[in-house]
Amino acid sequence: MLRLPKIDIVSIDDLSIGEIERIMVMADGFAQRLEAGERLHIAEGMIMATLFYEPSTRTRLSFESAAHRLGGSVISSASMDASSAAKGETLADTVRVVSGYADLIVIRHPYDGAARVAAEYARCPVINAGDGSREHPTQTLCDLYILRKKKGHLRGLTVAICGDLKFGRTVHSLIYALARFGANVVAVPNRGMEVPDYVLARLAAERNYSFSSISISELKALAGGLDAMYLTPSAPHQMALFTSDIPVINPAPPSPGPASLDAFYVTRFQRERRSEAERDQPDYVRFDARALKTSRTQEAVVMHPLPRTDELAYELDTDPRAVYFEQAAAGVPVRMALIAWLLENAGRDTIKPGTAPLVLKAENAPPCSNPNCISRRESRYLRSRFKPAPAVSHHELCLRCEFCERELKVQYVGHSRSRRYYRFDESLLGFVRQWLEDATLVVFETVKQAEEAGYEPYRRGPQREIMNAEEINRAVETMAGQIIRDLPDLARVSIVGIVSHGAVLAVRLCEIIERRTKVRIPCAALDVFRGYDGLQPLGGAQTFDVEDRTIVLTDDVINSGWTVQRAMTTLWKLGRPAGMRLAVLVDRGHRAVPIRPNYVGKNVPTARNERIQVRLGEAGEEGGAKPGDRVMLYSMVESLKEAGESA
Repeated sequence: MLRLPKIDIVSIDDLSIGEIERIMVMADGFAQRLEAGERLHIAEGMIMATLFYEPSTRTRLSFESAAHRLGGSVISSASMDASSAAKGETLADTVRVVSGYADLIVIRHPYDGAARVAAEYARCPVINAGDGSREHPTQTLCDLYILRKKKGHLRGLTVAICGDLKFGRTVHSLIYALARFGANVVAVPNRGMEVPDYVLARLAAERNYSFSSISISELKALAGGLDAMYLTPSAPHQMALFTSDIPVINPAPPSPGPASLDAFYVTRFQRERRSEAERDQPDYVRFDARALKTSRTQEAVVMHPLPRTDELAYELDTDPRAVYFEQAAAGVPVRMALIAWLLENAGRDTIKPGTAPLVLKAENAPPCSNPNCISRRESRYLRSRFKPAPAVSHHELCLRCEFCERELKVQYVGHSRSRRYYRFDESLLGFVRQWLEDATLVVFETVKQAEEAGYEPYRRGPQREIMNAEEINRAVETMAGQIIRDLPDLARVSIVGIVSHGAVLAVRLCEIIERRTKVRIPCAALDVFRGYDGLQPLGGAQTFDVEDRTIVLTDDVINSGWTVQRAMTTLWKLGRPAGMRLAVLVDRGHRAVPIRPNYVGKNVPTARNERIQVRLGEAGEEGGAKPGDRVMLYSMVESLKEAGESA
């Protein structure tokens, strides 16, 4: 059995500049040998497995052609829908099994970070052929190869990348690579399709690199030129780049550009990564031959990763500057070179020097905020895993998901042994790193989340009770009466409580309303920190419908309003309510979001350093409050130096 080194190509950054240049030189050699009709036996005995969970033409066939032309062989499932994946087999189990049959796995998967998981569980090397909207490193090798072939070099080129820059994985890998080669990137996103923040943050943190972003209208009026443009395809009726007659309202003045343009890189609209409502883009960019007729674009090549839909005019196909079919053809020699490079490094030590990164994992980590992250999609065996990343603000701890690279901005950190939480400040960073090493770091997005997890502030100042059990019960009874009077059609009303005390409040309101009106209102609990997975029906119901219902959202305390806003956003994504009302037990003011409760149990003016703490048990007889119910007002004292020492 041929033994390839365990060198996984999950990101384009897994290859150094020297390694990329070596692969391109090898690709030149293979292109010449293919042209001469030479038979090769470099990979004789090698078996490559292709696991494509998404459709593919160019990537899959060029990889398989590359293996065959090197003298190797290929095993493949014609469709993953016909594999054990259709029976529910996890990605980890699949690659464990397949790595026993093959020497190399090439994988494409719809979930962000899937290639990283495959690389961790497979015993043989794994090559990422595209994972969700994250990266597509081997397409970038083809792009760089053609750019270098046409322009003679990569350093100093100016590349405009246009279209769907949000979900275009080829774009993300290309931007990372161009930044490393010292090229200039100009982003020209279609409206609402800008380069994601996590890509920008990674470039800034790891490469100290940033690029300009302009609108399509600005690009049309740009005084200078570009070196390359990478566009994306979409739905019909797209406007023509540089040539549209659509009026522009108050256009921003164009930024000065370089003297000429080396290439256009066009990308398609990633329709499959959007909801049904978002799959029509009538104003998606369209690129045609007129864009190449200016003095600044005459030397530009037109690139596209393919497939195209309507964003790239067919009239361009006969233009010698249109190189997208050359890009596709380059997939064979480039991927031959990548496989041969792996063989060339068969004796290489694959353990990279350096200290293993500190990682926040398992029970101390919140779920990744990206609903398409593999850790969310295959949570049976995967747990959230974050590592520290550079942050812009001194008052935020920045954590990056190890799978999909989405960033989590944390304002509150906790220490699991002392059960104390702290507002994060950079002076706590040393302690945070120690807590990471000790596996005692816990992170919270809000004070509410920390306190409902049973954590106390580092130091609590004076406190006093502002509502006892009877006062809480009267307030809830009053709110229920207001809801009954305000919403006469109770058959169309549902109540959603924000976990955890808001959910207790929701149950009490439902019980009181049912006792008074004999109408049983559907009730659910919503954990805003779990996104779509956070809505759980209560009262024995199996389902909970949001569509066309009047939703009464309940919470114990409204502080800044961010938690309520997140809850409302989640509910709107789950359906389209007929209306939404907000009921809170206590309104303390100081809202950062302009949200005003419809039903309030008690208004309590507070200072900014004062907190409201609500303690609610399960409902008593006939919806009454338990004796242990209370609302406390306390001041929160924070001394970062002492906070770190005490932990």
